[in-house]
Order: sequence, then structure tokens, then C-alpha cells
Amino acid sequence: MKQALVKLVFLAAAVSTLFSIAVAQAPITVRIGFNPTQNSDLLTAASEGIANYLESQLGGAVEVQVFIPTDYRGLIEAMGSGNLDFAFFPPDGFVVANQEVGAMVLLKSVRSGNPYYWSAIVVRKDSGIENIGDLEGKSIAWIDPNSAAGYTFPRAELITAGINPDDFFSNQVYAGGHDAAVLAVLNGSVDAAATFANDDQNISGAWTQFLDADQASQITAIFYTRPIPGDTFSVSQQFASEHPALTYQIAAAIATIKAPDNNLLTDLYRIDYMIPADSSDYAVVRDTRRILGLDQ
Repeated sequence: MKQALVKLVFLAAAVSTLFSIAVAQAPITVRIGFNPTQNSDLLTAASEGIANYLESQLGGAVEVQVFIPTDYRGLIEAMGSGNLDFAFFPPDGFVVANQEVGAMVLLKSVRSGNPYYWSAIVVRKDSGIENIGDLEGKSIAWIDPNSAAGYTFPRAELITAGINPDDFFSNQVYAGGHDAAVLAVLNGSVDAAATFANDDQNISGAWTQFLDADQASQITAIFYTRPIPGDTFSVSQQFASEHPALTYQIAAAIATIKAPDNNLLTDLYRIDYMIPADSSDYAVVRDTRRILGLDQ
């Protein structure tokens, strides 16, 4: 809690100085990684919008380079090798990056007023599948081993309920992205998919975000996990150590992006805005990974 309050002070101070940063020296190169949750063309356009905004807000003091890996693990490896300064890590990715390469969380996402979201298991409405029990012997698409909503949270809750996914499902695949997962359900390539939801009322989630209205109306959620803390904006330990003031100025600039006045984060990951976060906010994610035997 103390760390989060300290960050608030830093952010508030940084916001007041965003436009007074000296630019006499050459711009500092800042490398920001974006989690590959969706179609790469759409993500590239949205991430470039964030990069341009930061360069503008910081008065030319930085030159932002965008990095989009092919999978979730790519962000962690890039930061660990010293090739990435900041990253939009998903909750699970942040926990792994924090443990393995010392990533430090700065901000977490807020959607519909909540600093958390859910994982949902979705199926076609006409499938006859109404609950988890009906999925026995069926196929499921996960997103990525480092996806909280698309793997660790739903899988851990099944195990806690006494269901071994490896025995329960006839086939398990990794879709790679949430858009691909819901499309696979729609097309009947798999019977179900684990993906993100913005509420636990079957109103909003990956299926309403990546499918058109008619397609989305054919998909329904049959299971929700407990709430998952929001996606993060995190910094490498090295960059934070070498550029402490700039670290919080960049975080402060991200924190000024608030829908509906500014939709850059909405276009990126359907985030309304971001607020200060602390590593302790992700204790539930660490607990989930321990259930799966991923962390001891």
C-alpha cells in the first residue's frame, strides 16, 4: 500500500512537469513491448498510437520503439536480455517477469470502473453445452501458457474443483490470441475456449470485442473464474534504476490516457484508464500459479 501511495505522489509530480522536460540533449530511446493478444495489424496501429502520444507528451525527450513478440513469453525474454524497457504485461506475464527478470509494476488497467477482469469459458449457444460438466470429452482452446484469463486462472479453478484438464478434455490447443480463440469456437474448430471477460454477467468479453454483433450473439459464457487483477504497465529494473524520474514521467503520461476523452488504451486493449499498482496486488496470480505447480 505504501509503495502504491508513493507512486501516486511520483505520478502527480511527474504530470505537472510533462511539458517542461529539457530536450537539449538527444532523445532517450525507450523500448516498449506490447502483449500479442490480437491481430498483429490492429495491435501495431494501436501501439504506434501509444508511442506517438508518449513522444508528444514528453516534449521530444524520448524516442519510443515498439516491440510486439509472437507470443506472451517473448516480452519476458526481451526484458531479461536487456532489449526492453517497458511492457504491457498481462497479470500472469508480470508475475513471471517479476520473478525471473525483476520487472516492476507501475500501473494496472481499469475497465468499466473495475481494476480487475475475469476469465470465461465460452461455447456456442447451440452446442447444448450448459456447464463445465458438459465439456467432458470435448475440446478446448487455451490462449497461451502465460495468459491469466486464457490459461492459468481457468485451469487452476478446474483443478481446485477436482477436474484434471488433461484427462477431462479430449483435445487441448493453444490459440495464441483471444481473437483466434473465440473465432475457433464460432467456427466449430473447438467446443470451448478460455478467454477474457470484462464482467461476469455474459455481457462483454473477447467474443463481443473481436466478433461482430451477429457472431457474438452465437457465443455464451458457461463459467467464470474469480476476478483477476488488471493488466500491467511495467518497467525493467535496469531502466528504473538508470532513469528513475523518466520512468515515472512515462507512467504519468500513460495515466493521463482516459476514455472517453482519449481512446488510445481502449483501442489497444479495451482499457478505460490505468492506475498506480503494486506487486502485492498480484498475490492471487502467484497463488494460482502455485496451484498449477508452475511456481514453488
